[in-house]
Amino acid sequence: MCEVPVFYATTEGQTRRIAEALATHLGEAGIGSQAIDVTAAQATAFSWPRARAVVLAASVHGGKHQREAESFVRAHLNAFNGRPSVFVSVSLSICSVVTSEVDAARATADRFPTQVGWKAGRVVCVAGRLAYTQYGWLKRFIMRRIAARSGGSTDTTRDHELTDWSQVRAIAADLAADIAAGGRTVNEPSMRQAG
Repeated sequence: MCEVPVFYATTEGQTRRIAEALATHLGEAGIGSQAIDVTAAQATAFSWPRARAVVLAASVHGGKHQREAESFVRAHLNAFNGRPSVFVSVSLSICSVVTSEVDAARATADRFPTQVGWKAGRVVCVAGRLAYTQYGWLKRFIMRRIAARSGGSTDTTRDHELTDWSQVRAIAADLAADIAAGGRTVNEPSMRQAG
């Protein structure tokens, strides 16, 4: 039984990996959980009555989260607002050495739930991955320039893992503790965590 679905939208696959890790850690805490792609039929057909909480993870590209994530939340807004929830925003900017880029990443994360009418209990920023080997030549060139400006690696011969997996484990542990304590109220102000 899936008590806490971890829905995700991904482009290069890192957000899927983060969602799977969250579901695994929740399972280790004794809470039935599963990572579910928002574009999959399983997401559309999800049985909400058994869900005790909900997580959505989406990545930032060009300053915005995936449209699929936005559409999914809008389609299931009552379900998202009717239980404790966490929004995980995955980006590279959150680990930038440039303060304004970190601030922009946080603002982008905070803006997403508001734009779709979701009263997320928590908004959390998690670093993604520089997936140079998966980019086409133009995107690789652009991402290398961005990385150089932001203090990231410019070695395009390999991918660079930036996700703090202990932070991902802590997000799951916090949510498990909230569920064990009877759940966070839906209208409680967001608690922000940044990588």
